[in-house]
Amino acid sequence: MIVNQPHDEQLGIQLIKAIESNQFNQLTIMVAYAKLSGVYRISPYLEKFRNNGGIIRCVVGIDQQNTTYDALGQLLKLANEVYIFHSESVSQTFHIKCYWLSGENTCWYAIGSNNLTAGGLFSNYELSTSTALVGEDAQKENETLAGIYSTYTDADSVCSRKLDEAFLEELISGGYVIKEIQQRKALAESAKQARATARKSKLFGNEVFPAPALPEQFRKGKTAKTDAKESPTPKKPVQVESAKVSKEDNTYLIRLVPRAGDRSKQVHFTVDLLEQYFCLKPGDGILVQEMLASGAVGEIEHRQVVFSQRNRNVKIELAGASMLDTNYPANPETRPVLILKRVNANLFVYMILLAGNEGYDAINARLKARPTGRSLPYEVIDESTMFSLWDNCPIV
Repeated sequence: MIVNQPHDEQLGIQLIKAIESNQFNQLTIMVAYAKLSGVYRISPYLEKFRNNGGIIRCVVGIDQQNTTYDALGQLLKLANEVYIFHSESVSQTFHIKCYWLSGENTCWYAIGSNNLTAGGLFSNYELSTSTALVGEDAQKENETLAGIYSTYTDADSVCSRKLDEAFLEELISGGYVIKEIQQRKALAESAKQARATARKSKLFGNEVFPAPALPEQFRKGKTAKTDAKESPTPKKPVQVESAKVSKEDNTYLIRLVPRAGDRSKQVHFTVDLLEQYFCLKPGDGILVQEMLASGAVGEIEHRQVVFSQRNRNVKIELAGASMLDTNYPANPETRPVLILKRVNANLFVYMILLAGNEGYDAINARLKARPTGRSLPYEVIDESTMFSLWDNCPIV
């Protein structure tokens, strides 16, 4: 199957479906680059796979400092073994991208241009082929891929090293990898400077792609019923002028969360936010994933935008907000703060902060200084502004 991402499907969704199918006992990932954004998107499924007895193996490249220290550290926790493959020759780059699941008589693999990053798995324009086999055909391909994996994990190779905590520290002290927060701050500053000098007239716009459906068996919760007729998810991307939505300008949404009794997970948004931040309309699908203050990551939730004609409320269900049913603060000065970060046009990461959590005080103070209106205060900010409020914001 040819995966023309993001037009037809997202490879990350295909990979999750394959991992969740319970047909395989080993997952092998061989990629040129890995970042936390990609590792976090699939980490809940990797944890479940390994807890159920599955073996996880990785080979990762570190050329051009595109792989981060933090991503490798996270893979060390998730995988049974991780190898680094790197040639000191500037004319050679480890550029493989392969995701391979194997069983006794089963095989699934995807080979193409997709790195282990959020962009590579979900949002970039990528092209790959995925193949599912059983029986003798599966055994043959498993043997071929096993031989390739052995090539890049050969103990006698001068380019292959098995990763452990000590070697990871050698990699960062030697300048082979950098910490992700350092990389993100540099990119945020670069984007800020680019906007200041950007041409006023742009030749291209953006596309917003509809969210792909997740398999029914691992959707989390049920979407609330809508008062309006649901519109079908469009098959073609929505064409958006560059001025309307930009990854750099329109990254984070911060807002105070209202009390909602026993329906806190049905979080309310304004029509303006639906149109200008999410670039969606009622009935459209959206993917959301919770990051906890502890560093844990939830499974991806497939939701549908719900709109009430009666009160013109927009609702998107967030499973993590259900905790507010029983512990919503009594003091209105310490309302919960919701942070949403755009990963791509249809995938958003969110975190809910309570008083006492790192990052809460500065964001809460900024929101309370905003003009009040029909809804509780909210603001859309870029990554540079987020770092000024929360210096080591971990949301990726």
